Amino acid sequence: MPMNRTLRRQLACILVFTVTVFAAEPKPNDDPKKGRVTANPSAGSFTFDQEIQIGQQGAREVEKQMKVLPADHPMSKFVAQLGAKLASKAPGYAFPYTFKVVNEKSVNAFALPGGPIFIHTGLIADADEDEVAGVMGHEISHVVMRHSARQQARAMKAQLPLAILGAAVGAGVGGMVGGLAQMGISLTAGSVFMKYSRDAEVEADMVGAQIIYDAGYDPQAVVTFFLKLKQQTGGQSSGPSFLASHPDPGDRAKNIQSILSRFPPKQYQTANSPEFVAAKASLANLSAGTTAVPPTDLKRLNTANLATGNWKTYQHQAFTVSYPESWQFDGGPSSGISFWPNNGAANGVIAYGTIISGFQPRDKKKDLDVAFNDLQSDLRESNPELQVYSSPQAFTLNGRAARKLDWSGNSAIRENGAPIKERVRLVAAQAKSGIVIYMVFVSPEPDMAAMSPIFDRIMNSLQLR
Repeated sequence: MPMNRTLRRQLACILVFTVTVFAAEPKPNDDPKKGRVTANPSAGSFTFDQEIQIGQQGAREVEKQMKVLPADHPMSKFVAQLGAKLASKAPGYAFPYTFKVVNEKSVNAFALPGGPIFIHTGLIADADEDEVAGVMGHEISHVVMRHSARQQARAMKAQLPLAILGAAVGAGVGGMVGGLAQMGISLTAGSVFMKYSRDAEVEADMVGAQIIYDAGYDPQAVVTFFLKLKQQTGGQSSGPSFLASHPDPGDRAKNIQSILSRFPPKQYQTANSPEFVAAKASLANLSAGTTAVPPTDLKRLNTANLATGNWKTYQHQAFTVSYPESWQFDGGPSSGISFWPNNGAANGVIAYGTIISGFQPRDKKKDLDVAFNDLQSDLRESNPELQVYSSPQAFTLNGRAARKLDWSGNSAIRENGAPIKERVRLVAAQAKSGIVIYMVFVSPEPDMAAMSPIFDRIMNSLQLR
């Protein structure tokens, strides 16, 4: 039966409407610089379940080592409710977020992979409600943007150990702590220490602004809180503090404003709610938490006898190397290795010692200079405070072309309340297979002259397979 004209017109309108709807469907976006974020970025081979497992294991360890307030404490209840409100606005995968309070008077907050978020009482004491919401939204954004997993995924491409300075050695450390360490996260006395890159901070600022806006708080509170902390510390950012782990990208206010300009104006909650005031008052009844200390209690060593006695040779599947028999060792025949003198490292932090690892350049045809530049970039990305001390030098190491340079940074060792300067020497050589083996030598700057003969002997013993 022929279709009448009215029916054809109706079907055509339906077809046009359907096409229009599908055409208007927005594409998932994981780049805050391009607009509202609606999806999570890729984190290499890491799955959401793997991130969640690492984060939950880490959260259990946090609760063993730190003074976490009980769930029925007024501030715990308030933070959990505020966190749930903010998390409901988090884009992308529905991570199982949890929000808990650490009774610790240092100013810090941190997010573990996959959703666990902790906030110190010291930060809450210094903040208004919208600033607490801003910090929590910022931490949620680190989870949304998968910053820890993405950092490790980049490092895995080259099998690079993360966070050489002031954080975890990573390579060869097993179990739960090893999982966190390889993501650049280390448990410390009274806190958790991690080091986000400035690019990660820009993303967290922008996505955090989106979350905070959607939850009804003023995203500019994040800016005012960071400025308040900088004024209190005189611009210093040493130690396991919020500023140390969240480096200032330099244009925080501009980044936040750039994303707010895309959203319609709205009225924000700016005054402290009665619930927040009551919860904050309840903190006065707590016994004072310990002041966070540096990641370790490492001290300078007497370098006179650090390498006396016999040396031993380690047989790795990619190389052999000798080191003082009295030194501690960590690693395996198919992973990176590290060794250090007694009391030269603690809790995954190395102040004196050597790390050896390797990677297959992304392009096997690239020459050593290109591979060395790639290596420098990867290490600098996870250690943005490193400054070049000496330019790259070409030399020959046991018949192999090699490159080396020195960096300057901050040591895990503190004197008079501040970290002393540290020297980091990077050496790399390429095996016949194309694999680049590199060594990282770490020493406090004042002791580098005494440590150099030991480091040179280790370096000159390296034989590539």
